[in-house]
Amino acid sequence: MRYWIFISSVKRFRMDDWLKESDCVDFVQRNKVQVGDIVYLYTTAPIKRIEYKMIVERVNVPYEEMIDDSKYSLVLSEKEQVDKSKMYVRLRFLKKVDTLNLHLDNLRAYGLISSMQAPFKIDGELLDFIDSQF
Repeated sequence: MRYWIFISSVKRFRMDDWLKESDCVDFVQRNKVQVGDIVYLYTTAPIKRIEYKMIVERVNVPYEEMIDDSKYSLVLSEKEQVDKSKMYVRLRFLKKVDTLNLHLDNLRAYGLISSMQAPFKIDGELLDFIDSQF
């Protein structure tokens, strides 16, 4: 099992509202995630902290089988559609926390070196710290 941080943009998607309706969400599959991996979702500015813990339920989800969460999207227009040629990963919601301990500044104190632009794998002290907050 591996552990990841994925990015959830408040300017692109209303995650809290979506999770009131469903316990799964699909993300573009960019890494070698596997079923059973744990994903922590980092929420972008102005929140700038990890808020969600999820588990990879399914990988290689084709566009045709994606969950329709479009009514919670803040960016979909005729020019900006979901890429139908990519594969997606399905994440199942496990838990949400509301703590400033998982703010970007604090994560850096535990070894985070990412600029939080793309998904990445975590381990060691950073993983131990994040997991302890859930």
